[in-house]
Amino acid sequence: MKLPKLLVVFLALALLLQAPMSASAKTSMPQVVPTAAISLSTPIPAISAVGGEVSVDLMINVANVVPGVAGADVYLGYNPALVTPPAGPDSAAEVLPGFFGSTTVSIVEVLPAAQCPGGTSPCVHLVVAGPAQITKNGIAARFHFRGIAPGSACFTVLQSSLSDADGYLVDHTVGSQQCATVQTRTVTGVVLRQGVPANPNTGGGTLACASVSAIGSWTFGPVSADSTGRFNLNNLPTDSYKFRATYPGYLAVEKPGVVVTNSTLTLDFGTVTLRGGDVNGDNAINILDIGAIISKFGRTGVAVRSSSSACNISDEPADINDDGVVNISDLAIAAGNWGLVGPRDWP
Repeated sequence: MKLPKLLVVFLALALLLQAPMSASAKTSMPQVVPTAAISLSTPIPAISAVGGEVSVDLMINVANVVPGVAGADVYLGYNPALVTPPAGPDSAAEVLPGFFGSTTVSIVEVLPAAQCPGGTSPCVHLVVAGPAQITKNGIAARFHFRGIAPGSACFTVLQSSLSDADGYLVDHTVGSQQCATVQTRTVTGVVLRQGVPANPNTGGGTLACASVSAIGSWTFGPVSADSTGRFNLNNLPTDSYKFRATYPGYLAVEKPGVVVTNSTLTLDFGTVTLRGGDVNGDNAINILDIGAIISKFGRTGVAVRSSSSACNISDEPADINDDGVVNISDLAIAAGNWGLVGPRDWP
């Protein structure tokens, strides 16, 4: 009896499907290869200031790791001359839910170089474990540091381990070190003084020696302006400040409400001119100051603070323009500013 052609074809396909796969056919099928990697993010911020915070993230990337990565053990090395972790080991590393999720257990410790892999660099040691991840890419933790000196601060994974849910170690690659630039934070500007340098300036006074302070939770300074009137206040901690500039015989100027943040690298206040005539230092120019100038009128060779490179000698406030003589120039400056009071605004 002849079978229908369609039935013959069907039986042939069934036999073919039941036949064992050849070795060449097996090897031609794509293979699923598990991969795992640990890496560091670019520091945040990449350019920071002395006194500012620098952080770097620990990234874990796994694919097709069965039964899943459930733990990581990492030693992160850093340069102690440029950065330091916050006080207290718990603040040095912050476990984030980007890889293991919110259910984790962790250990954080800051170790001296002798207790770190390689023995040449101090390190932050982090152990974190959580739900097993078969395929996942995320941030497992964030390391925190504070800049303490200018330079290129680099962070390196000195040693690392990944463990799967059965407790077996997982082979993985480790990314390269990451570096942040730490710079000196500078507040700068120029403080001029009305009538200085005097013409002619026989006493040799200059624009030097105006005192500038930053007043916040703590007071920083004063620092002295140089012979051009330029001042620099370096490495102020993050805070809100009132800046104040003074010189004997002049009304003070103030700039309040200046916020220095972690991202602040340079603040340039430009140029401000102090107004002269406050001989008695009471932040008002009036008859008392005029009288003080008249009482010393004609004196020569008086002390000129701005003639000292160290700004450490006394000054005669009645000699407003620092030419070494109390004369009509000083009286004219004070009379021209009659009625002004301080501190004046620092624009």
